Amino acid sequence: MRALLRLSALAAGVALAATPGPAAQLEVAPGTRFMVELRDKLEARKAKKGKKFEARTVEPLRAADGSMIDTGAKLKGRVSYADHDKLMLRFEEIDTRRAKSPLVASVVGVHGERDVQRTVGKEGEIRADSDRGRNAAIGAAVLGGVGAAVGGARAGGKGAAIGAGSGAAAGAAIGAASGGRDLVLDKGTRLELVLERPLVVRR
Repeated sequence: MRALLRLSALAAGVALAATPGPAAQLEVAPGTRFMVELRDKLEARKAKKGKKFEARTVEPLRAADGSMIDTGAKLKGRVSYADHDKLMLRFEEIDTRRAKSPLVASVVGVHGERDVQRTVGKEGEIRADSDRGRNAAIGAAVLGGVGAAVGGARAGGKGAAIGAGSGAAAGAAIGAASGGRDLVLDKGTRLELVLERPLVVRR
């Protein structure tokens, strides 16, 4: 009888030892900034709300205990707003190869992309560079002056007024076209993100 009890206790101990405990986790603090690289091309003119995209981390993320999430973790997100010169991106998930975890992060900067503002707006908007509008105004002024000179030479004062008007319109169109393009984030564009909530992932 005693031998049977000892065997039962031993079996129970083995069963308890085999039962997996809670998975070890690490936590990255909110406010942590890190760089990612887009794996998809995003065009504001074509993108629809809800369009999915992916990115990869290009640097490790340091957790509160000093441990790291390795470079190359996959991030998934969606476009939350798109216009010809503006995009808003929402990041939703990170896959560290060991586990997938919810992610709440915002874009705070864009690096190495022409015609895109480096600093993101307060609501997380990525915008085309503001030089587009400035160049349109310069184009209107320069070509408007040329139009006035040509019109004046042909038909006097009245012709000058007509020339200035048509020249300004052409200048605005040309300036807008040459001063910038619809917002495009090419594959490989690097975005700086900041964590809005703690990121908890399995080791």
